[in-house]
Amino acid sequence: MTEALMGAARNYWVDVNNRSQDPLRPGALSRNLKPVINATVNALIDRGIDHSWIQVGHGAYLPASFGLGKTHWDIVVAKDETPLGAIDFTTLPALSASKNLANRIHDLTSRAFSVRSSHEHGGLQPQLGLFIMLEQGGSVYVQPKLEEALNQFQNDALYDEIAYAYYADDVLREPQAGMTVQRFIERFSRRVLARAVGPLEEIPPNLERYREVIEAARGVKNDYALERVPKRGGQAEVFRATHKASGIDVAFKRRLSPGKKAAVRMGREIEISRMLNEHPHVMPVLDFDAEHHWFVMPLADTTAEEQALHLKDPKHLHNMIKAVASVLAEAHRHGWRHRDIKPSNILVLDGRWTLADWGIVRRPRGQTTFIGRTGAYMGTLGFAPPELSVKPHDAIPASDIYSLGRVAAWALTGEWPQANIPLLPTQEPWRTIIGEATQHEIERRPQSIDELLTLIDREHNKHRS
Repeated sequence: MTEALMGAARNYWVDVNNRSQDPLRPGALSRNLKPVINATVNALIDRGIDHSWIQVGHGAYLPASFGLGKTHWDIVVAKDETPLGAIDFTTLPALSASKNLANRIHDLTSRAFSVRSSHEHGGLQPQLGLFIMLEQGGSVYVQPKLEEALNQFQNDALYDEIAYAYYADDVLREPQAGMTVQRFIERFSRRVLARAVGPLEEIPPNLERYREVIEAARGVKNDYALERVPKRGGQAEVFRATHKASGIDVAFKRRLSPGKKAAVRMGREIEISRMLNEHPHVMPVLDFDAEHHWFVMPLADTTAEEQALHLKDPKHLHNMIKAVASVLAEAHRHGWRHRDIKPSNILVLDGRWTLADWGIVRRPRGQTTFIGRTGAYMGTLGFAPPELSVKPHDAIPASDIYSLGRVAAWALTGEWPQANIPLLPTQEPWRTIIGEATQHEIERRPQSIDELLTLIDREHNKHRS
């Protein structure tokens, strides 16, 4: 799939360097990029993007509401006039790279930032992809500066996915594992499909038993028979339901508030759950309505709260923490923060732990809906870290790590945690693990899921008899 794309990218530089015409002449480089763009389109189609959704050439525009004006992109993916994604292709020839790098970085930053600053679409913004190809020249400063800028693009969530390659000595190389062409195509396609209303294009193995529900999904409430008494939460109510066509039992979650804020929150919950649907430890979304009044998910077996007795066993707790951590690691990598990890949001589905209820998730930076909308407090008392009572929008991975540590403390002590009051079990190694994960000062906690897992392994090895 991506071999043809890599070949087209290499041939681009071969073609440019073999031409007698000036490669910097206006229009020359963009015409040469057509094979690369076409190969990218074919790769997206191979990954399940419908050909009719893809726009290239003069018709590839994002609406004026996503920036200062109607902006052209090399590829735009849109369904039913709703932009799902856009890709820009950028080349830096050796002859001009050192002179034009700063201007090019500024232009790319401005284009992405204008999209991220849009607040007119209920928080739903297209996925942005950047495909950048550098021809390595004589300057030793260009490549490090370019890579620094690309890393910053990812850290700031300006571009959701970046493909980066450089051409030197007749070879096209991919210097960064996190920006390979293969990864770019797979993840960009997956993100776009997650935003498209309708059934999943591919059903992962962990959802095979729900195939009939997924394939019949069309966002129609009457497809489900709901029991009369729901289980109520803070923002929604959940009914046990049956998919009429297949007879499969599911959970039907309906928001309580008719307001726009509630719709946006449920939309975020649907978006992140569908983006992570293939992950075995996320509670997936099977069907939903376009206005985000409701969605359908598998019917869980039980919750961590109901499994309190079993979780007093450190081995069972260890398995649960690792499962939830694996989901958080993937969400954090994409810039999302859960902000409401607690026992009732950790469910058992088909014998495995899953994380659910992303209703107050913080979107990647630059993708929030309204400035100041978050408010002054977020999360559940006792499980929420101190910073969520001051600036909940500033949540970082260490914020979710604190909450996960409080869940472990609750499980081992049997006590419901109180806000800002330490809660530690007596036994090691969990006493040390929880102590470090739930430090009041955010900078003293593990700063990533990898650091948390390293801490857990280190302490367990230290106390293993």
